[in-house]
Amino acid sequence: MTAGGSAPHLPARARRAARRFAETVCPPDMAAHHRTDRVLGELELMMAALAPEARKALTITLVVLDQAARLSRRSRGRRFSQLDDQAAEAYIRAVLASRSVPAEFVRRLKSLVVMCYYELPPVQREIGYHPAPYIAAVAKRRLESYGPGISAGEAAVTAPENGGAGEEGAGEGGARAEGAGVEATADEGVGDEGLVVEEDTGR
Repeated sequence: MTAGGSAPHLPARARRAARRFAETVCPPDMAAHHRTDRVLGELELMMAALAPEARKALTITLVVLDQAARLSRRSRGRRFSQLDDQAAEAYIRAVLASRSVPAEFVRRLKSLVVMCYYELPPVQREIGYHPAPYIAAVAKRRLESYGPGISAGEAAVTAPENGGAGEEGAGEGGARAEGAGVEATADEGVGDEGLVVEEDTGR
């Protein structure tokens, strides 16, 4: 999802928690290759594409996850963003192992962050994942299969509607012509009757 443009930044507290969370759930080489900031950038872009309610829910999840770590014995009153690697991993495992509602949000957050990690081009090259040629091939194949139908549909939608106006005009003209015919016939009938009357009057 790497792209230009701006995305709303996470609040400072949520961003600190997101950084520690990404370092905990992503492969270890993420921090070794200094990719944490890029993952956070991808996360912000991803969250910007979500509905406002979902974006707010994930932000709250990060803040609650950060503060709730204080209740863990291994945390010794520290926030999640302040924990060392072992304590942070143990805390996340404990949260994910529970069947609580917060655990479900953390599970979704983990899926989102890991997805952002594998969106990075260097990571895709390292695992041999090259989606661009495949996407281009599929797009070409679909265009060849459905292109004529799509073009015909677009032409039908964008064609000017002149036929209806012509038919309407023709209908009005036909009505006028028919009316004129009726009037002419009536005049002729009246004329014939008038002649007969005059002849009868003459007799």
